[in-house]
Amino acid sequence: MGKVALITGSASGLAVAFARQLARDGYDLALNYRTGKERCEQLAANLSRARGISAAAFAADMTRAAEVSRLVDDVAARFGRLDVVVHSAGPFIARRKRLTDYTGEEWREMIDGNLSSAFYLFRKAILLMRPQGFGRIITVGFDRVDEAPGWVYRSAYAAAKVGLASLTRSIAHEERENGITANMICPGDIRGRAKESDPPQGEWQSAVRSPVGGDLARVISLLLHPDAQFVTGNILSLTNGEDILGRYDAGRSQVVDSRTIPLGAVVRVIPWNELAVVTDRKDRTNQRSIYTVSREDHIAQFTVDQLEEENPDGI
Repeated sequence: MGKVALITGSASGLAVAFARQLARDGYDLALNYRTGKERCEQLAANLSRARGISAAAFAADMTRAAEVSRLVDDVAARFGRLDVVVHSAGPFIARRKRLTDYTGEEWREMIDGNLSSAFYLFRKAILLMRPQGFGRIITVGFDRVDEAPGWVYRSAYAAAKVGLASLTRSIAHEERENGITANMICPGDIRGRAKESDPPQGEWQSAVRSPVGGDLARVISLLLHPDAQFVTGNILSLTNGEDILGRYDAGRSQVVDSRTIPLGAVVRVIPWNELAVVTDRKDRTNQRSIYTVSREDHIAQFTVDQLEEENPDGI
């Protein structure tokens, strides 16, 4: 039996392109899903038929340690070994919001889905790789994750992925003596159907075309090769030089204050502990609105968090 690769989150998205590439490379595939059973099973069947490999779908919620442990056991029982883990599963909250607007449940979803899931998976998978003296681990991050950048309105997701980047590098250091490498790829702005698409055919393509999932898959193919033994502990930017955080996220769905105060309203200015009247409000795209308030000879500007609306007759 050939080498075996486990790809998490394989029902849709980038993982589909990864699975197609690894099938071309001759890997037997364990395709994980949480809810997309039919899609994952169909992908496994199609790849088995088209590429002459063995592929099977495995259910597991990657945020649950017991299910992840069972997943790895099931893969080992089915294939007899595990050589590659591509941890592609990881939730993302589309709505842009400030940290203070996240719920505890949303925070846990980001941390458990993107970081804790990797801990549950790797601690089990590595034990199968060590006796072989070979293993390859791939994680997925975001642009400049190795710099621990602030990602405005994506704080929970960013915190989890920065942690995952550090975990990936830690594994690379710890497991190098066992022939196990660990690297992270950081995609560019790939959306919709492009996530599952193969690159255009032909050797010479435009250097500025939009990336697709197949572009990432080709890089993963190189990282998994036995000759890539010394390529480990790297955070690879696959953005074609684009500033993803700066260009693609800024100014999309607008983030606004959770509440607004009308002009003429009487407010308690918390820093002053005094009442004042709102005389002007300046709204700014994806920033706090600035309120101008006045009381007698005092005029100043504050954000909504520093103001409490009062009874209009109270001043």
